[in-house]
Amino acid sequence: MRTYFIFFYSLLLLSCNDEVFIENKKTEKVPLSVAENFNMVYTDSTVVRSYISGKTHFDFSNDVLNYSELFNDVELIIYDKNKTSTIKSDYAIVYNIYKFMEFKGNVVIETTDGELLVTEQLFYDTENEWLFTENSFEYSDSSNKILANRLDSNRDFTDLVTGKLKGSINIINQWNII
Repeated sequence: MRTYFIFFYSLLLLSCNDEVFIENKKTEKVPLSVAENFNMVYTDSTVVRSYISGKTHFDFSNDVLNYSELFNDVELIIYDKNKTSTIKSDYAIVYNIYKFMEFKGNVVIETTDGELLVTEQLFYDTENEWLFTENSFEYSDSSNKILANRLDSNRDFTDLVTGKLKGSINIINQWNII
């Protein structure tokens, strides 16, 4: 019996492991779909409102945040009655629920009115059509060239607020005060 107890106790000691096991509960996000060289058209009542394209699209609409990631040569074209705006960047993320986009890397906005905005990061509230960045940017049109470190503006650049300003702005007298 004593031999049986020593055998059992030895087996128990040999089977013990002093390593601590930590269970990894981190889950890797898996996209619902992946598209290469994609083109998407957004319409409203059969009228084309915008067009977005790029090299790679990851759809995470299965995530709680319901978002999409767009990589490499991202281009968003927004059609209005009077002008078209094109936003290009290296990367973009679209938060579908919040109707919000973020563009990163070589962000350029060009309009058919000749407006040009260049920055490294830009946020776009698609519902309110509002643009903003805390990064430095350069904006130019036919009569202005603005260099500043912050932008808060409507998409038409008619209500534009900046941070520390560098460059020139032409002010037109709208009230004909004499």
